[in-house]
Amino acid sequence: SQCLPPGSRLVTIEVDPYHAAISRSVLEMSGLAHLVEIWIGHSEHVIPRLSSQFGSHSTNAIFFDQRGTRYHEDLELLERLHILAHGALVCADNVVRPGAPEFMWRVCDPRGCYETQAIAHRD
Repeated sequence: SQCLPPGSRLVTIEVDPYHAAISRSVLEMSGLAHLVEIWIGHSEHVIPRLSSQFGSHSTNAIFFDQRGTRYHEDLELLERLHILAHGALVCADNVVRPGAPEFMWRVCDPRGCYETQAIAHRD
């Protein structure tokens, strides 16, 4: 969050209020709370707020780290609401194990609009 361009915000979505409270405490202690918003709720209910609060094509990067079976639905919602900026970075964890096959099918389609790179790492 320290590398954000001036005037930018980092928004994270957390379904668990307990985890959100811990994250807010860590941000306060690190002095970064003024740069980060933690929104609580399920992604399908919270993603539309990105559009209403920040407008179309306002999101430059997305990181998915929830159930992989939701990734494709959330990506479709981001696209349908025109939230992603042109050239936005879409990053997703755990796409192989436990897996996100529908998401991978969408972003790896050579006829699609995504340039995809898979990176393996040890947990």
